[in-house]
Amino acid sequence: MIFIPALSPRFDLDHLVFPYAERLFGRILVSTAEYRSGFRVDSCQLWLDSGGFAAFNPSSRVRESAGLGHLICADGTSITPQRVHDLAHTLGAQVEFTLDFPTRDDSKRDAYQQLSLRNALWTLTQPRRRLVYAAVQPGQDIMPILRANPDGIGLGGLVPWARDHTSLHQEVRRVREQLPDSLPLHVFGIGHPDALRVIRDAGATSADSSSAQRTAVSGRTWHGTAIPGPSVPERLHTAIQNLKEIHAALV
Repeated sequence: MIFIPALSPRFDLDHLVFPYAERLFGRILVSTAEYRSGFRVDSCQLWLDSGGFAAFNPSSRVRESAGLGHLICADGTSITPQRVHDLAHTLGAQVEFTLDFPTRDDSKRDAYQQLSLRNALWTLTQPRRRLVYAAVQPGQDIMPILRANPDGIGLGGLVPWARDHTSLHQEVRRVREQLPDSLPLHVFGIGHPDALRVIRDAGATSADSSSAQRTAVSGRTWHGTAIPGPSVPERLHTAIQNLKEIHAALV
């Protein structure tokens, strides 16, 4: 299974981590919501996430326009399927994920999934200059997407189950069993080495996460060792150690 470190151009620690992530994994993931003008990746593979996870922010809004779903982020930034598609081309992304809208609000789930489906189908009909993975959520009917011949599936919404390894395995396996053997299955947001082994055994072919860095911000390792008030070099060292453990777990 492939692991892709998720890095954000707006975090200083992620800039420091980049050379090590590049050397260990040869690829990184950046979100459209996290992208900042001038950011370029020319030395390794880039995977571009749509940034739809920003829909979790209570200040964000999901809107329909011309039959497609758009996301208005808390800072007023608009993310559309066209913007994601164009940015993937501009940045030379190897993999592009379609714009979906995860939610914890059951009253919005059906509407958000319908807009996510329309976005995926629109993107999959555009000329493909790169691999296009259709983003889906737990419990979603993925057959309409499979008929549009995606290059892969990106399964989100599993972070709340990251420590519930039984449920994590079951959901990844449920999706895997619906896919052709040759179709890649990516899992969003899973980064702990133990959880990565679970989804690998369930059939995931790749995963991404920023948790190696986010855990290191407070000076913590995967094993719970903590450095009180960590300095920048200590945070960097901890992040690198966390990434090395991920690499070792998947070798």
